[in-house]
Amino acid sequence: MYDADCLEKIGANVRFLRTLRKLRQQDVAAMLGISQTHLSNMECGRVQFNLKQLLRLANIFDCRLEAFLDVQKAEEWLAAEAETGQEEDKLYSKSDIEQLLKLVKKGIH
Repeated sequence: MYDADCLEKIGANVRFLRTLRKLRQQDVAAMLGISQTHLSNMECGRVQFNLKQLLRLANIFDCRLEAFLDVQKAEEWLAAEAETGQEEDKLYSKSDIEQLLKLVKKGIH
């Protein structure tokens, strides 16, 4: 079932998706109504997310809830977004994003 490792995975995926959207912690925290420090603690797995926060984050990042629960779902979301042709506008290339995913995976293992 779910344990402390799950929190780290969710937090890492939130950090990954936030980075993809080129959003600062301060900005996302303000949208959630929490402090930047609290969001940082959430991304590091030290503080739990609640469902309301995850729903708000899904709306902010324009993704499905599954993207927070599984790195593979985050990758699938990324691939689907890349297929829409919006990748040219992004700050990160596909290889940059793949490297970010590798870093996130290393951080949760």
